[in-house]
Amino acid sequence: MAVGWHTRGMTTPPVLTPIPEADLTDEQRALYDAILDGRKPISKNTSLTADKGELRGPFDPLLRAPKVGHAVQQLGLALRHQTDLPPAATETAILTAAIHHEAEFEWYAHANIVRTRKLITEEDIDRIRKNTQPEEADAALAWKAATALLKMKPLDAQLVSEVTDRWGEQGLVELTCMVGHYTHLALLMHALNITPPVPSDMRG
Repeated sequence: MAVGWHTRGMTTPPVLTPIPEADLTDEQRALYDAILDGRKPISKNTSLTADKGELRGPFDPLLRAPKVGHAVQQLGLALRHQTDLPPAATETAILTAAIHHEAEFEWYAHANIVRTRKLITEEDIDRIRKNTQPEEADAALAWKAATALLKMKPLDAQLVSEVTDRWGEQGLVELTCMVGHYTHLALLMHALNITPPVPSDMRG
């Protein structure tokens, strides 16, 4: 059996050494501040910064390309806070992408958000972890749609109808962009071997 991304990450260091806050250029500092201003820590362990102010997760590598980084972080904020999708649907789509891509940091951060905000039950979190459909209505439809989207094939007419009946064509596009964005972040973190500061419960 091949070693998964998440297993490799626990035994090898990240590809890029995180940049301490004191070493940031002016351009990097502007992005750094924008990232922190737009995101609040959920708990001590899910703080976006480490001991020397280094950014955690996908945000540190984005400092190497600040113009792209600004666009990426603005897209993330728009998808999480400026759509008409209910929060349970948004976070379910993110967790579904995290499981599909074995993206441990993604799961770690967003499972904490779901639990803190009580968006879905612990039983539904466990169902998503096991690649089974959750029971809460918005989460169930978001999981169905995200699971289909991750197959990289056209959605069938019945699923399109279900999604647009509940959230409209806007919601269909927003959900598709959500899954695509977190797929992009999963690729970035896999390529650069970025893992959470503490082990997640992604594998149960």
